[in-house]
Amino acid sequence: MGRDEFQAVLQNATEEQLTALDEAHWRYMSLIGIVSDVLPAEVVAGDVARFPEMIKRDEGGLPIFKDADCDEFMVAITGLPREFCEAWKDKDFYELHGESVDEVFERGGFAS
Repeated sequence: MGRDEFQAVLQNATEEQLTALDEAHWRYMSLIGIVSDVLPAEVVAGDVARFPEMIKRDEGGLPIFKDADCDEFMVAITGLPREFCEAWKDKDFYELHGESVDEVFERGGFAS
């Protein structure tokens, strides 16, 4: 999803929904082990118990971020439409990397 697309989707979200999306995204990042010490240990432990199938590691033991799992997790946690969750995930990517997922694909930055 490009920048204009995720912005258009998220402009329809309330402040409460945006807060829920942000919290759910941090919970997914904590669940899979990309970040630590962001959330209380009991929240992460509860998510690990509820969603163990979403925790994936590469051969070196590093966490693997999966778009589909992130979307599914955020929908389950927030109860919000998948479109909102996908838009938030892509917004976060844009803010972190300075380009959209679409832009990375266009320049061949991700393996297909």
